[in-house]
Amino acid sequence: MIWLILVLALILRLPLLSQSLWLDEAIEALALMGKKGPILKYALADFQPPIYHFILKFWTNIFGYSEIALRTPSLIFSLLSIWFVIKIAQEIGNHRSAIIAGLLLATNPLHLYYSAEGRTYMLTTFLITASFYYLIKLLITNSRYTQYTLGYMIFTILGLWSSYLAWIVIGLQFLYLLYIRRFDLLKYPLIAFITLILWLPFVFRQLNIGFSTIANSPNWGRVVGGFELIRLPRTWFKFIAGRVSFANKKLYFLIMLSLFSLHFFYLKKAWKTKYRLLWLWLLGSILIAYFFSLFVPVYQYFRLLFTLPAYTILLALSITLIPRRYQTISIIILVTVHWLLIAYFYFTPRFHKEDWRSLTLYLHSQKEGIVALPSLAQDAPLQYYQLKYPLVELPKTTTFNNQTVYYIDYAEDLFDTQRIGRQNLRKQGYLPIAEKTFPHLHLITYTEH
Repeated sequence: MIWLILVLALILRLPLLSQSLWLDEAIEALALMGKKGPILKYALADFQPPIYHFILKFWTNIFGYSEIALRTPSLIFSLLSIWFVIKIAQEIGNHRSAIIAGLLLATNPLHLYYSAEGRTYMLTTFLITASFYYLIKLLITNSRYTQYTLGYMIFTILGLWSSYLAWIVIGLQFLYLLYIRRFDLLKYPLIAFITLILWLPFVFRQLNIGFSTIANSPNWGRVVGGFELIRLPRTWFKFIAGRVSFANKKLYFLIMLSLFSLHFFYLKKAWKTKYRLLWLWLLGSILIAYFFSLFVPVYQYFRLLFTLPAYTILLALSITLIPRRYQTISIIILVTVHWLLIAYFYFTPRFHKEDWRSLTLYLHSQKEGIVALPSLAQDAPLQYYQLKYPLVELPKTTTFNNQTVYYIDYAEDLFDTQRIGRQNLRKQGYLPIAEKTFPHLHLITYTEH
């Protein structure tokens, strides 16, 4: 049954691998291709520990830089995270709860989406889940088996080197061991943290780069993860519904309320002492990250994807605590909701990734001209898809030499809030003659009149 769940997860995720790269993925791809200097230099500038970059560098040196090649590691990590969720649920609960947990995570819309994301989120999810599995094995066996100790150390160290928010959850593991007086195990997370000493100087360098970026573009801090009350309920809804949303606010609220009521009905049964470590993994990580966003804009639900396995396991354990005759119908309801949300996602292009590939192909089918962006900091996808036309930063461009201008107003609200670029076009006698939309992208064609 476990293998069937993994096969189902694989089938659901495979179609997503070939989508167009979006901005962050394209930046990663260019870095791996050596177009942003040595990979170590890029890793030091990116606001995360470096392990994902090194893993992907090794991988792409073998398999190349296609969309599928760049995303396959995340697919593998997603399947491994499902496998470890099954193992954890089996240790804490029973075989039935393990199957339920695996099925719920395999069909979870958010987990599905990020299994095809060429970024570190699924790697961190896998590593943290594996870390908790080996920690639970150490706690349950009440002895230090070499294989469990080694497994815990490897996955915990790698987890710490994959994401800054992972530092929170491993810190919570340390506090939990302290609370239950398992002093014999305290040294393991402590040693894992000690390995970060070599990285600390670069953390401060990355913080300075981040604060400088926010100072130059204050709205950017809000976008990347600033402190906002709505982020907490949004995190929960995204954990359930994935990347889908509903334009009708009343419908959106009704769906949220229905799903919240359903999940709360189950989860309240898992508010038990023996599940305290899982709740700490879930709620502790989220609340502490939310608090930190008061000072550093780090809070985004996808950066906390590594807490989704805890939520899924708790939900599975809760279902096994209700009367047996209601368990099957509960599973059918929850999985059916997942299937409906996945279908809605698959057949609604606006929920898919930014389609820079189609946009670039469209530009190449038009007559030659100039392609403009609000900021050239966002040009990585056009570089990756080998745009043939000249590319300019519109707010800084005042001469267009009578050429057609194709303006991609991507992130205009962040980089050109006063619309200086459009003013430059009007001053040169340019007017919009056509518009075309792609998922998350808007293209305006200007010609001189």
